[in-house]
Amino acid sequence: MIEVVSVHRGVKQNLNVGHRTVTTGIYKAKVSERVTVDLLGLEGDVVCDQRHHGGTDQAVYVYTVEDYEYWARQYQQPFTPGTFGENLCVGGMNAAQLDIGDRLLFADLVLEVTAPRIPCSVLAAAVDVKNFAEAFKRAARPGFYCRVITPGTIAAGDLGTLQQSLKSKTTLLEVYRANYDPGNRQVLSRLLALPIDVRTRQRFNKKLASLKR
Repeated sequence: MIEVVSVHRGVKQNLNVGHRTVTTGIYKAKVSERVTVDLLGLEGDVVCDQRHHGGTDQAVYVYTVEDYEYWARQYQQPFTPGTFGENLCVGGMNAAQLDIGDRLLFADLVLEVTAPRIPCSVLAAAVDVKNFAEAFKRAARPGFYCRVITPGTIAAGDLGTLQQSLKSKTTLLEVYRANYDPGNRQVLSRLLALPIDVRTRQRFNKKLASLKR
């Protein structure tokens, strides 16, 4: 059984990333009330960098309590849910075993797993731990983006179940690793047949086209 531990919405803030200042919605405020979730995600959630984040294929970002516990052990300090910019922090599931296309079923909300989160300089700056982006990459605990199949509502304390995809038997982590080493034409073609997000699809299509020349 999946339990929603906390719900978070983006708050627009400025963040120093190296020598530049960016406007970001990675800082998430904890929400106590029930929140409406539509095809573009949580009502009131701020997405500033729409080139790299958000949209129907990355409408909701989910991270697990179990993976937060891993980071607490690694750094000997607690990491508060919401630190990584997730909308939902959930417990009771092993994200490493998820397949692309798996669905999270709540009372009136259905989410479908579409992509792993790829660490970036904004995440590293927000977490403010030295070399965190590289540590996040190595740990292969990326959390996952979802598209909204059935709009509904969500709140802390909600319970849900996992419905495994009948078509996809390609794990979230396979797609995650392929972002760094996409492999050959056969691998890319197989990954492109999955219900992955549009940004990953564009990257893999570009790589596949380069291999065919």
